[in-house]
Amino acid sequence: MHEAVPVVGAEVPEKIALVMRRQRRSLRTLRAEGIILPALLLVFVLAVTAFDGLVPVGLGLVLAFLPVPLVAAVLIRLDRFEPEPTRLLLRTFLWGAGAATAIALVVNTGVGLLLGEDAATIASAPVVEESAKALALLFVIRRRPGFLDGVHDGIVYAAWVALGFATVENVLYYATAWSEGGAEDMTVTFVLRGLLTPLCHPIFTAMTGIAIGLAVKRRGWRGWRIALVVVGLLLAIALHALWNLSATVGAAPIAYVAGYLPLVIIGLALLIAGARRERRILREGLEPEVERGTLDQAAYEQLIEGGRTRGRMRRKARRAGREARRLLYQYEAAAYELAHANRRGERPGRPNAVETAAACRTCLDAARVGLAELAPGVVAT
Repeated sequence: MHEAVPVVGAEVPEKIALVMRRQRRSLRTLRAEGIILPALLLVFVLAVTAFDGLVPVGLGLVLAFLPVPLVAAVLIRLDRFEPEPTRLLLRTFLWGAGAATAIALVVNTGVGLLLGEDAATIASAPVVEESAKALALLFVIRRRPGFLDGVHDGIVYAAWVALGFATVENVLYYATAWSEGGAEDMTVTFVLRGLLTPLCHPIFTAMTGIAIGLAVKRRGWRGWRIALVVVGLLLAIALHALWNLSATVGAAPIAYVAGYLPLVIIGLALLIAGARRERRILREGLEPEVERGTLDQAAYEQLIEGGRTRGRMRRKARRAGREARRLLYQYEAAAYELAHANRRGERPGRPNAVETAAACRTCLDAARVGLAELAPGVVAT
């Protein structure tokens, strides 16, 4: 069966090669960089919080994780046509939950002791927290080039790292509220942070994600791309600082109505628009492959459907084992890159589109053959 899988090399489109290489060494990389360090730092943060007592921390954990499944479901739904690798999203979430919160806790506590709580809240926290979260996005660019390849991906990864950070930060706030005012204060804090403003951190960090997505797409002088990322990070810091300032001076309701809600609507609109664009690319780019015979109608509809259909494919592949899961990643990546190549072939100045499309077909066929042997029924035929 392994002979059906093409060798990673120059003839394989870059992103598909990245998917295949990533799957072969994913466990080692995940353990070394994606779980161990963030997990240790997460334990450190929770241990520090436990000085307030185990009961506040336990209750804080329960309340902090309540909104996570809902937010995660929205992100997965809006990233269903070119889904990012689950393990890479997990690593991004863990970085926000462990590493970023540990950095923020140490630095902001130090600034608060030296300059006062207001300085830590308004000046230190926005700079430190947004910079720490941005490191996760830079990791994706550096170590997994090709996965974050546009504005939509930038927002997705930014939202996941920010979701991890906000979850653990909320544990700290809920535990402190319980220690200072009991169940009543914890309930109020949960309503304000967990129910009314669960997307604050994703909104701030999305500015950095959008900038990185634009920079990746930009051609030309590297300095302009770096400047674009810096501008996005500064915008994230500015929004974060304004939000914290509004809470400090008692203007949070105004900031909520005039700032938070419009930005949430804009952010969700961008994600929805990105998902629709990805579906349009798949639909229009793969339609010629049905006529060509590369895909039959059932496989075509399966690829453009997304959502529950893709979820069922992944569950079946997981049950069949690691190799089936890797082949499914290859199949989906090849289909998406094939759709892009077909659309690019219609434009002038794209001489490599035909060669890229041919290589994608080879990868797609090889993955389909392998899946048919390892996990019959995963891919429609």
